[in-house]
Amino acid sequence: MSNPSTDPAFNIFTLPTHVESFISPFWETLQENNHFLLQRIKTRRSSIMRNVLGTVQNVLDTKQSPYRILYRSTNGTCLQIAVGETEKQTDLAWRWIEANLLPPLAVLEDNEKEEFVATKINSIVTRRDAGTDEISTDEKVRTASRSFRQTFNVPVTERLVNYYSCAYYTNRFTSQGWLYISENYVAFYSYLLGYETKLLVELKAVQDIRKEKSKRGVFSDAIKLVMKDKTEHFFSNLFKRDQVYDILVQLTGLAMQRVLKSTALEQSPGGDISIDIRDSDIDSTSDKDSLNTSGERSSNRGSTALPAAEIRKMMQPLKMDLAAQKRDERFRARFRLPSTEQLCMNVSAAHFIESEEGEEKRIQGRMCLSEAFLTFSSTDRGQYYEAVIPLYTIRRVEKLNDKIHPFSIKFVNWHQAHTQFHLSVTKQQYEEFSNRLTANLRKQIKYMKMLKKFLTTCPSELVVADKTNEEIDQSPGGLGLTFGFPGDPKKLKDKSKMKLWKKYFNEYGRNLTIVKTAQFGRLVRVGLPNRLRGEIWETCSGSIHQRFMNQGLYHRILEENKDKTSLSLEEIEKDLNRSLPEYSAYQTPQGIDSLRRVLSAYSWKDPELGYCQAMNIVTSAILIYMSEEQAFFTLSVLCDDMLPGYYSTSMYGALLDQIIFEHLLESTMPVLFNHFKKKDIQLSVACLPWFLSLYINSMPLLFAFRVLDCFFMDGPKILFQIGYVKFSILKINGDDLMKTSDDGAFINVLKKYFNSLHEPLYPDSENVKARTLTKFNELLLVAYREFSSISDEKIRELRQTHQLKVVAGIESFAKRSTIRNIDDTAGFSKEEMGILYDKFYNVLYYRQKQQQQQQTKGDRMDYSEFEKFIGSLASWAQFSRSDNNHHHVTGNDQDERQSKVGKTFMVRLFKKFDRGEQGSVNLQDAMIGLGSIIKGNHNDQISLFFELHDVDKDDYLNRDELLQFSETLLWIFRDTPDQDDGNHLNAVSTFLRNAFEYSEVKEEGSQEKFLSLASLRMLVLADEVLENFFEQEFSNSFQLVEKAVEKQRSLGREIFDSLFATGVKFANNRPKILSSTPSSTTTVTTTTTASTSSASNTSASISSQITKNDQQKSHTEQSSTMTSVASTPSPSNTTKTDSDDITVNSTTLNGNKKNESQQVQSTESKEEKNKEDDDDLAQFTKSHSNDSDDEDSNDEDDEEDGDVLEEVDRLLKEYGDDDEN
Repeated sequence: MSNPSTDPAFNIFTLPTHVESFISPFWETLQENNHFLLQRIKTRRSSIMRNVLGTVQNVLDTKQSPYRILYRSTNGTCLQIAVGETEKQTDLAWRWIEANLLPPLAVLEDNEKEEFVATKINSIVTRRDAGTDEISTDEKVRTASRSFRQTFNVPVTERLVNYYSCAYYTNRFTSQGWLYISENYVAFYSYLLGYETKLLVELKAVQDIRKEKSKRGVFSDAIKLVMKDKTEHFFSNLFKRDQVYDILVQLTGLAMQRVLKSTALEQSPGGDISIDIRDSDIDSTSDKDSLNTSGERSSNRGSTALPAAEIRKMMQPLKMDLAAQKRDERFRARFRLPSTEQLCMNVSAAHFIESEEGEEKRIQGRMCLSEAFLTFSSTDRGQYYEAVIPLYTIRRVEKLNDKIHPFSIKFVNWHQAHTQFHLSVTKQQYEEFSNRLTANLRKQIKYMKMLKKFLTTCPSELVVADKTNEEIDQSPGGLGLTFGFPGDPKKLKDKSKMKLWKKYFNEYGRNLTIVKTAQFGRLVRVGLPNRLRGEIWETCSGSIHQRFMNQGLYHRILEENKDKTSLSLEEIEKDLNRSLPEYSAYQTPQGIDSLRRVLSAYSWKDPELGYCQAMNIVTSAILIYMSEEQAFFTLSVLCDDMLPGYYSTSMYGALLDQIIFEHLLESTMPVLFNHFKKKDIQLSVACLPWFLSLYINSMPLLFAFRVLDCFFMDGPKILFQIGYVKFSILKINGDDLMKTSDDGAFINVLKKYFNSLHEPLYPDSENVKARTLTKFNELLLVAYREFSSISDEKIRELRQTHQLKVVAGIESFAKRSTIRNIDDTAGFSKEEMGILYDKFYNVLYYRQKQQQQQQTKGDRMDYSEFEKFIGSLASWAQFSRSDNNHHHVTGNDQDERQSKVGKTFMVRLFKKFDRGEQGSVNLQDAMIGLGSIIKGNHNDQISLFFELHDVDKDDYLNRDELLQFSETLLWIFRDTPDQDDGNHLNAVSTFLRNAFEYSEVKEEGSQEKFLSLASLRMLVLADEVLENFFEQEFSNSFQLVEKAVEKQRSLGREIFDSLFATGVKFANNRPKILSSTPSSTTTVTTTTTASTSSASNTSASISSQITKNDQQKSHTEQSSTMTSVASTPSPSNTTKTDSDDITVNSTTLNGNKKNESQQVQSTESKEEKNKEDDDDLAQFTKSHSNDSDDEDSNDEDDEEDGDVLEEVDRLLKEYGDDDEN
């Protein structure tokens, strides 16, 4: 059996779908047998009916492919098993069915046949379309995705997220149609009475997404997309506006990460960024749930040959995967869990605890289960209770027989603490939860053995055990154990704080099993005791879980990389002596070595991020209270989860939060903000260092550590709250900031305030406790009281809102910097270099994930990416999907040979561009290579082709190399229609004949002849067509233009003209003679359209219809109406050449020749008013359907390719060489 990924016969098969009946007024049967039917959609004779039908299909989203294959069972039911765009394509599948499915069906029982067919087709589709929408469980997704890909010509691997009915607003017209959202694109399609509107934009080009009201300002049902080039797209009538907005925000966020990863400046932290197809819910889905939603019992059976994990990953609709990914991200962020955790199940539950008065207190909340954790959080307003229970700390689970609460579970953890939960679920949910919990607990048993050793590194264990301070200090800790902790322990009341924490540990657990309550927050905000600060930090941040699961990783990384060097290590060495020099440890080798090891280990753990400035400040601070291993994992959580993008080349995370800070300042304190704006005071001058250093460099260390206490507990929101407090307090106390007039005065006011944080707030108060309060106490008080509205959710929403603007700015800066640093511009202007930059990095952006994991990374592209890059510049370099599959199928030998020629040429061109012979090309290489082509003269082009085909590098072309030279030219000319009697084919034929004739021997006595560069240049310049190609056509084929947005702007007047002209035609019964000129035929068959892509389809249709019409006429009439070709040997070839002549004009219409396009459209508009009578129109339309025209046009191209290669073979035979190359 052929490979489904390469055999073209399999390209049109789809998952079997039930259809009501094969008898339909919309379909006609072309071929049939006892089991299968090949049908084609009927073409309406009336243009009005075609337009109305197309409009109805657009409104109902029922657009169909023109061909389909049905399986007809004995009981009358039908399965649709294939859909195709061309008759040739569908016929391949039909022949395969006759050869491979009919014989087995002949011997099967009737009740077995349908299952056999469905299983076979399902197996083909699942193997061919792994990871695509073609095997989605949702039939609507399969249909919509197929329509989306066909309409907008996007790759089959592009997965559709969802589609919505909406209206697209242009300057003067609103089109009702469908909005498609895929992984990488937003698209809109509308078809209204013969006019279509198409829009396809890349998600990475979106700079802002806004919720809007409709144009009349009545309903909040619209979304506006603002692009990086400042264009805007307005979509209204969105009944699920918020859902669309959330999906777009999520997808553009993923696109943002990929943009940062693919730009020249930024290498994104945290590894590969992609839409991660993980769905934890799939494991709970029963076999019944995983069946095809349309009800085919055999579809799922056909896919069971694949691994279960692959089926789960492929069959899930992408919309569900994205929803699961978003849900999992929020779940992990909420409880600070490792990135490997996915939410399996969550249920409503209640927890009962005893209050200090001895009464039982009920806490209502939600219980969540993941692979390795069980969490519970209170949902009662004003009550804070949060438990994160690692499953490897649970010793025993009991189901309680409680009549009042029948669904209750009791846990006993490692520390012998008993916890009881009452689940508010049904019996079925209770059983499902219990089974999942049991399965996950069994997987975690192996980690329980690691607990005893790990807990010896936690000081809280010694505190609860009533160990002395000396014994506690023996456990692993930070540099403070050796060099002392900042501050006076007595003034900080360290001993009293330890007692309070001991009491809390006894009541609510410790380290891995601690429960966070309101009391926990109060203890953190008053300041942590020195010896427990490191452990509480890693408990709050979640890094303690990573340290437990990766014991020994830190020391292993250091050992494996001890003799290696990198750029990150060089940068680390520069900053070591600038890290908290005021702390004594960092003036000694011991402290410097400790800091070096932590930073180096992280740079090896995440080589893409490596090391960035300000990392040293934060790491040096946490090392005072943490061991090196603790600091290593805490730094990982900071960089990857809590502050993503802060410590990167572009600092996009810090820049983003800076913009959010200014936005919130404007909304909460507009007077102060307007003052800064009026005086042109840049907040980022002072505020950006606050965020990067987490205030460590902005205030005395004692208070900076208090801020870190709150930061690890409450997350990034505390950075904003502290920042606002500074402004609000200074504003209240003397309006100092309102007096500032420049950046210098602004910074001085802030420094003065920072240096006064230790001063008493009420120095003259009679109350002793009041006199101990400092300005820092006031700072925290106002932060938590006055700015409590700044929540994590609000920060997350603002980050999503503003992140696109930040990335657009970074991308623009990277583009300018890269272009400015190009050593050799190769003659390109800045605008041209900008276009090349965009196209180059656009290819890197869409680089496949498996390619990202190979050696070619960063700003270099391998051959496959180079092929796409050149294809984006020159149409002749674009390969079809079948070309890339390298298939060998009977009947396609010519296509295979032509594809092989093209691949060979492109590989040689790639090696030519690869100046450093590294197997990859960077932007500088691409510019130099393209510059020699686009900016070079005809001699440069001839020399390039000579060099690429001189395989043995002897400065001569032998017979085989000359043949390859000619075949390359034919491959480049394959889609170039001839305007003057097949002149490209004639030129290549003449060149090959003359090349063989003028070849010379290199040595006397040798029979083998060669062609030198000088002789090649002479032969090329002697032919007008080839001279023009090397002088203009080849260089001009590289189009340095931005990709145009395909859409239609105005339709009103054209719709009226079309309807009026059609109405006049039906009202007028006077017969008219069908004109025999090509222009008249064009007016009859051209479908009115205003979009660019429609013009292309129409032009192809024109050439096919003219050819078919002429074939029905006599040879004499053909000679009188079209130009005959003297060099073509037969009348049949004359017809093909004529059709090619017309195709040149239609292709020129699409070739950015504006004047000719306007002239053709003007002619069509005038001639459309003189349409023929109904009889002639019906007869013509019946024999020339639009759908078959496209297919026939493709057939003619294939025939022409065959004639080209036959001409080469004829020349070879003529000169005594019968072998094909």
